[in-house]
Amino acid sequence: MERDTTINTISIRQLGTLLVLALLPLGTEVLPSRLSQAGGAAWLCPLGAGGLLLALVALWGRWITPGEDLLKTLEQQKGRKILRGFALVLLAWGLFLTGAQGARIGERLAQSLRASPLLLTAAVLALAGWLVAKGLPAFARTGEIFGLAVGAGFVLIVLFGVFGVAWDRVILWDWAALEEVPGGALSAAGTLAAGGYALLLLGQVRPEEKQKRVLRRKLGVLFGSLAVGMLLVVGRLGAGLTGQIDRPFFQMVSGLGFEGAFQRLEELASALWVLGDVALLGFLLLCMRRLLAGLAGREESSGLGWIVTGGSFLLALPLAHGRGIEVLSMVPVGNLVAMGVMSLGLGWKMAFSKKSEKT
Repeated sequence: MERDTTINTISIRQLGTLLVLALLPLGTEVLPSRLSQAGGAAWLCPLGAGGLLLALVALWGRWITPGEDLLKTLEQQKGRKILRGFALVLLAWGLFLTGAQGARIGERLAQSLRASPLLLTAAVLALAGWLVAKGLPAFARTGEIFGLAVGAGFVLIVLFGVFGVAWDRVILWDWAALEEVPGGALSAAGTLAAGGYALLLLGQVRPEEKQKRVLRRKLGVLFGSLAVGMLLVVGRLGAGLTGQIDRPFFQMVSGLGFEGAFQRLEELASALWVLGDVALLGFLLLCMRRLLAGLAGREESSGLGWIVTGGSFLLALPLAHGRGIEVLSMVPVGNLVAMGVMSLGLGWKMAFSKKSEKT
């Protein structure tokens, strides 16, 4: 019996690896343009976002622990109709978020492959749906392999890029730039808050010793890497140019390498980043599948997974024609609202748990 339980669960380290893999490519692609108003201080914004989200994770950690299924726990509380309303909000936003991210990925790939954005959006969503069909443990093992590839690629980019950084652009700040850092940190936190859906997967995470330290270390790697990525982009391109071009990170990567060697790093980075993009879509699809199963009162299955994949694609249809980046501008606010809804649900759980203990 213990062996079966182990097979059907993942470790907190694997969950942290999935989060880093899913959010690092997203952050490096989206944040440079979004944070360019902070000028040379833009690389401080991911660090500020890390502080905000780590505080939120610490708060959640007092309310729910690995191995505890959040949906089943909430079903045992009073006010089920209200809690089901919370779950419906999270499901609706999650499906839209998955569709918007799929449209973003399809739009980026269409520029390099000269293919239909709609077709590529369908392809990446179908690939993500296929990867999650066998469940979270199999997807987590795949994510570990993808994580090694993306991590090695990012280290290579940093090694090639750090020598061309104009340090005066990222160290000599003015007050106007520093005043933009709090707003930039909030925007970065909202962009990366999609990872908060991981709360729904805690029911399949094995309780372990030092689990909080492991998760903090993984999240520290994520936000530190995003700060380094921002530093490379702003230090090499300048804040003004960063705010004027699409996908500054890949534009920065295209200028790396030596004459006659490693001149195709942009294509390599784009190909590796697809692994993280698929991991992000798969992560969201797993969370949406669990939400749908909880609302329907059914066990999770691959069929429900394909239903949420199809729903995400339908929501991506109006976005997959060059408007994906525009729509993503509303994602930070929506993500923060979704995390607020999760916090309300957890607070509801804690309030009734304490009331039951006193009774």
